[in-house]
Amino acid sequence: MSGPRQRASDHIEPPQDSERYIFLGTLLQWAIRTVLIVFGTITLLLEPPSSNRWICVSILAAYVVIVGRWSIWALRPAARAVIHTKKLVTFLVLGADVAVVSILSVLTGITAPESWTSNILRNGLFLIPLIAAAELNPEVSGAMAIPTVFALVAVSWITKSANQEPWTSILLSATVLAALAGGSVALSRIQRSRVNMIGDLARQRTQLLEELLGLEKRERQALSERLHDGALQYVLVARQDLEEVRSGSLVAVGRVESWLAETSHLLRDVVRELHPEVLARAGLKSAITQLTDNMITRTELAVDLDARTWPDTLRTDADHVLYSAAREVLTNAIKHAQAHNVCIELGRKPGLAFVRIADDGVGISPASLSRSVESGHIGLASIRAKVIASGGHFDVRANFPGTEVTISIPLRQPAGGAEFGPSVGTLGTHRS
Repeated sequence: MSGPRQRASDHIEPPQDSERYIFLGTLLQWAIRTVLIVFGTITLLLEPPSSNRWICVSILAAYVVIVGRWSIWALRPAARAVIHTKKLVTFLVLGADVAVVSILSVLTGITAPESWTSNILRNGLFLIPLIAAAELNPEVSGAMAIPTVFALVAVSWITKSANQEPWTSILLSATVLAALAGGSVALSRIQRSRVNMIGDLARQRTQLLEELLGLEKRERQALSERLHDGALQYVLVARQDLEEVRSGSLVAVGRVESWLAETSHLLRDVVRELHPEVLARAGLKSAITQLTDNMITRTELAVDLDARTWPDTLRTDADHVLYSAAREVLTNAIKHAQAHNVCIELGRKPGLAFVRIADDGVGISPASLSRSVESGHIGLASIRAKVIASGGHFDVRANFPGTEVTISIPLRQPAGGAEFGPSVGTLGTHRS
């Protein structure tokens, strides 16, 4: 997409679903840090060090202040918009997490080797990878993995003599922490991919809505031009001839009849395009059959229609989109493809309805289709937008020669109460 529409899409607000995930991640970080504070507080109360107790309490109190200030900053709505500043603050607070646990473990291990305070506090380092993973950023999780493991090894090495801990135990603990850190990196990558996917889907939904609104506007304009330049002109000409009709001119009567017949024909075509009666009355299979018969009558194309897997009485919520798509693709084949043969397949699979149309004409590639859309040809673009909006797929594949277009739409439930029963009858082959 290019031009003003592309520039407009650049200013789309961040998707609410993505913001919700980011906010929940921040809330999870706050909860884990709260657990870390409670863990440190309970440890100092139940296993108080024999010396430097107030220094440990002061360090923990400073950490509470840091977490409190960070919580006020990170949980405010405006913080979600300042990405670079938020990443810097995230690293600083994660560094404070590692530093506080490490300092308390070293301090209590050196000054109070007879207590278990240092060994217990050291386990707080295992919470750091979880905090980093909650940031939903693999870079943050990966960057914090090495210093956290290094801090555990350093703390264990410093307090090794005091705790009489063998290197085997230290390396085992470091291995477990490294595995946990690696898992946090993988988890944050998965969650970030999910957040990005949700954001992309929301942006695509917004762009699709904009496209549909634009296409609807242009379709209304095209319909207005058709009525104005066609039926309305015949009515105006017929009105001008009424004076001659009043004077008894039989020639004028003939002209008025001709103008009114043309008007009736044009209006009937417009009404049929807006809502084909046969589609509402007899279903998609009959409507496609009539469309095929009209092609055979009006053109020199050889047309094959295969609808053996589609029951005669079947009604689905995809009927109108599939019919419009088939009509537009066939119209495009007649006008531009220079084809001699057209094959149409109407079918269904469990939970899926599809129409496949192939011709042996000059062909159109997806790139050519995109250029056609950008140049203002709204027929296929309108159909493609409606198919995508219905949750379906619009696939264009170049054959040699010709083009194959497949429109598939998932079926939610049959329309009009009809059931997916066995085929009442099959439609044979039509050939001109």
